[in-house]
Amino acid sequence: MDTPAGKWFITVHSYENGYRTLGRQLLLLPIEWTADGWFRVPPGITADTPIPMPIPGTTQQPFLDPSDSFSTPELGLQWGFWHEFDPARFSTGAGALVLQARGKSMADTSALTTPVGAHSYTVEVDCEISPDCSSGLLLFYDPEHATGILLDAQGIGVRIANGYVPSREHQGASRATLRIVNDRQEIDFYYRLPGQNWRKTQESAEISGMNHNVLGGFLDVRPAVFAAGQGHATFRNFRYWPQVEVPL
Repeated sequence: MDTPAGKWFITVHSYENGYRTLGRQLLLLPIEWTADGWFRVPPGITADTPIPMPIPGTTQQPFLDPSDSFSTPELGLQWGFWHEFDPARFSTGAGALVLQARGKSMADTSALTTPVGAHSYTVEVDCEISPDCSSGLLLFYDPEHATGILLDAQGIGVRIANGYVPSREHQGASRATLRIVNDRQEIDFYYRLPGQNWRKTQESAEISGMNHNVLGGFLDVRPAVFAAGQGHATFRNFRYWPQVEVPL
């Protein structure tokens, strides 16, 4: 493609070295034409080299902050369901997203995901479940490969990528604030019951293998929430920080 000033650029798909969990990324590179009609990237320009904006006077837009207070009746554009969109399944507004349960487990429900682009980041949400509902906060690749902190009738638990939940705490809890800290693909899980202090789970995870080269699918790892079983889950105050935020 060329700009109004006649400068040429090429777009290419790529994976960031060491961070394939971010999925395929679209790169923009300047090109120049040789005397025999071929194009080439100018000498000294590499895929990780910052380049000026193609059109002078324009500025790069910041990455969309997916934080959501659920204050409006429309679902934010940052959100996307896994392989479905059923408006009858959710309602949002007045500070809450109510998601009706679907399926028996994560394998046959549809998680609600949002893309992010940082090497390290933190996500948090307040989660409340009705009886017989299973819910939680995830880092989601696909229904078979996700890690996260769960809340259901058995209490607080951790799901690692192959679906194994090592332990449960606080059986009968129906509401908690859940936090996931992703420190360069090393994952820690935190939770806080109403009126109590933050706690860190014994279990942690490592997600560098959750990428296309290992699992296929040309996907990326995304923060997500879900609701399975019966009833519904209510989510409040989804927060995102583009860095590690360990709760005090």
